[in-house]
Amino acid sequence: MGAMKKSLFLVLLLSFAFCMQANATVTVDQLTEPDYVINNGYSEATAEAVMLVKSRTKGQPAEPIYERGHNKFVRFCRNVMGYLDPAQSTDETIHHDIHMSPNFRDL
Repeated sequence: MGAMKKSLFLVLLLSFAFCMQANATVTVDQLTEPDYVINNGYSEATAEAVMLVKSRTKGQPAEPIYERGHNKFVRFCRNVMGYLDPAQSTDETIHHDIHMSPNFRDL
């Protein structure tokens, strides 16, 4: 009987150890920080998309994280292409306020 009590106690102890809660050292807020996302192999665009979703969820205005500096010629070409192809994705299409009523800027 003594060996059986020891084995039952050992099984109980092991089952309790496996059922214990695992405490993570990284919180969800830390996982969605731009530096953490970039350091884990994702691009700056992905980090910016994560921050965009977080700010929209909290009801805060969406601001770009990284400023993309282009010279005047590149900006001119992108603007011309934007007028010719309204479906082209630009920084303005991502970082504009969402309104429920349609507007000409939604194109």
